[in-house]
Amino acid sequence: MSEDLIKIVQKLIDSGKGDSTRLHEIFNVLKRGTPLYLSDYKYVENLIKTLKEQEQIKSEKETKAKNTKEKNKKSEKVQSKGDNAIKILKNRLASGEITIEEFQELKKVLKEAK
Repeated sequence: MSEDLIKIVQKLIDSGKGDSTRLHEIFNVLKRGTPLYLSDYKYVENLIKTLKEQEQIKSEKETKAKNTKEKNKKSEKVQSKGDNAIKILKNRLASGEITIEEFQELKKVLKEAK
């Protein structure tokens, strides 16, 4: 247990969380194998809890940003397909394959499909 606690305290020191001087003192106490004061143990527990909460919040934000990015990509693809369809209609109109009335009707249908 003390080896795990030593690693955790080292992680807290490296992360810059908490009182650096107090954490170094706790680290040295653990390294010597001396029993840790209950108040110091609770202090470390609270820092660990805070660190985990911050990591969870960061992870949730990253997940949300990733999902938003994926939704935007999908939206761009749909918009791109609609734009391509309109271009095709314009080309067909320009080449005389469809009339202006047919063009307007098909364009209306495409916009409604979005």
